[in-house]
Amino acid sequence: MYNIVPKRGNLVRRGSDYDVFDMMDNFFNRSFFEPATYMAGMKTDIRQTDNEYIIEAELPGFDKKDIKLELKNNYLTISANKEEENEEKTENYLRRERKAGKVCRSFYVEGIDQNDINAKYENGILAITLPKKQREEEVESNIEIK
Repeated sequence: MYNIVPKRGNLVRRGSDYDVFDMMDNFFNRSFFEPATYMAGMKTDIRQTDNEYIIEAELPGFDKKDIKLELKNNYLTISANKEEENEEKTENYLRRERKAGKVCRSFYVEGIDQNDINAKYENGILAITLPKKQREEEVESNIEIK
């Protein structure tokens, strides 16, 4: 299971010595332009069987066409981007609403068969199956010295 590792951002320290001053320090030391995905990030479950890893990510409100999976340098990146625009006219009043959202998460995956990866999106859950590479048995042989 140690072959799939989520890439994590800054973690908030918790414990008996965690207090309001630590929380304020974390708030003010974080960059203003840093994305706030740590609050509403993509919740993900990772399971393993003898032959595969299964990643299930919650992506409610996204369409399948809004989701992108990329595997590069042993990093599996799940990203979803949604932009929607509504326009409503009543008498002399014009109202526009825009809703946008983007989430992204990366996992370091090693020892998987990249040719047989499957992904399915249903009811707001993205399920990705990553088959493990089969280990080749080492052949023992005697080497003749000449």
